[in-house]
Amino acid sequence: MRITNNTITYNFLTSLNKSLERQNAIQEQLSDGKILHRPSDNPVKTIRSLRFNTNLAQNEQFTQNLKDAKSWMDTTDGAMSDLSSIMTNIKELVVQASTGSNPQDAIQTIGKSVDNLINQIVTIGNTKLGDRYVFAGQNDKTQPFTRNGDIITYFGDSSKISMPIQPGVATPTQDSVNLSGVEVFGANGNEVLNHLLEIKQHLDSGTTEDQVWLSNTGLGYLDADHASILQSHTELGTRMSAYDMALNMMEGQNVVITGDVAANEDLDIPKAIIDFKTSESIYKTALSVGARIMPPSLVDFLR
Repeated sequence: MRITNNTITYNFLTSLNKSLERQNAIQEQLSDGKILHRPSDNPVKTIRSLRFNTNLAQNEQFTQNLKDAKSWMDTTDGAMSDLSSIMTNIKELVVQASTGSNPQDAIQTIGKSVDNLINQIVTIGNTKLGDRYVFAGQNDKTQPFTRNGDIITYFGDSSKISMPIQPGVATPTQDSVNLSGVEVFGANGNEVLNHLLEIKQHLDSGTTEDQVWLSNTGLGYLDADHASILQSHTELGTRMSAYDMALNMMEGQNVVITGDVAANEDLDIPKAIIDFKTSESIYKTALSVGARIMPPSLVDFLR
């Protein structure tokens, strides 16, 4: 087999270039600590990396949804606790007013206290998280409750606000995070409030007949309405517990997937440094050897 000077030169330069490419590839990996920079670096790892990162992005979105949902429900939970306390206070005042020994002016004074508490309930009904009203259903950009004298109007709706927390279609019964005004305050979003206004009107009148009504119908309204509010609050608490568990599970999955991504993409720095030094040494050796094996040419004799 005839080997020409060109063949020797070509083979040497090809090997030298491969050694330089290897050295450059390791240097590129060391610059950012990552194994993969293009699909051709490792097709199998690239496919695996795409799958891991897709799963991680999806999980991070669900995690954010869970955190947003918890913020919404925490705000609602606080408002419901305040509402329950006010309902208890109103009942105590009505019990006090329904006692037969109270004079009319004392009952009317209690009516003013109840009126102030009704205003507080309207304020609670207009609780906001950011720029959204938590008891307005899906009409959460509009203030849901307004009071004009003895008329309280609900401008929200009874729709659920859903935040998907897992792959698949969101189901309102499972993924809803809100309590609408209808759920909390009864039919049309103001039934409970209308009962309270009626109680206030009887307190304002303060007659013996009013006291009888308060001790029977009025307290009956309060007991039933408070029980309904507590039921809604309990259902919210159950959902909050489920979301806490889901958030813990999702955060655990994120840790696992992040570890998988790191194991698939992160560079073994100590090993890469050794490989780089080895490649550098091989390259320098190749240059030294090449200087000896390269055949002399006419140029060498013309110096």
